[in-house]
Amino acid sequence: MSVPTAWALRIFLFVCLSSMIAPSRSTLLMSLHSKQRKNQPKGLLSVEICKECMNPKLEGSHIDGLNAYQGLQEFEVQAEIVYAVPNDGRRRPMNRREIEGKIALFNRGEVALVDKVLHAQEVGAIAVILIDNGQCRDEEFTHCGMAGRLSEGGFAKNDDGAKWRKVKIPALFITEVSGQRILNLMDLEEIHIPGMGEQYKNVAVS
Repeated sequence: MSVPTAWALRIFLFVCLSSMIAPSRSTLLMSLHSKQRKNQPKGLLSVEICKECMNPKLEGSHIDGLNAYQGLQEFEVQAEIVYAVPNDGRRRPMNRREIEGKIALFNRGEVALVDKVLHAQEVGAIAVILIDNGQCRDEEFTHCGMAGRLSEGGFAKNDDGAKWRKVKIPALFITEVSGQRILNLMDLEEIHIPGMGEQYKNVAVS
């Protein structure tokens, strides 16, 4: 094999491997971890997000998330985030192939938060982000209705403990404003599902 041919082969292999390893240009990556920043109150954790990057912890911006009071207390996860369909988690996600091995995103709604987490877990999600629907009075989680408040050390403190003991993946609760920041960064398309109405799904998932 000539030297130019050998170099061409190396470049070809490098490009192929890079495309397999690197996230797609439309990918929104998220990092969740239980390590708190200095002076953060119990239950409040940081979530890093970034688009078109390799490492959200180093390159991303952060938002605050409230950990599940009865959920996992030690974890570290980094993956693409995918909007679950239906968005409110009323049933197991229909887009299970896209969610498997990734972080599932849900809207708050009539379904219990723990049920949404279990639905995602059942289809292979490795973590869950739950977006508030405006019931939190402020960005500090001082009062979020039935979901609880920061002063309780996490969300869903008064939920059925038997269900939470089945949860094996991290689950964080974020405010409506923070949720909108995430949605604005995602490439989504609107679809209509009979009996469920208008839903949003990822346009392309790597």
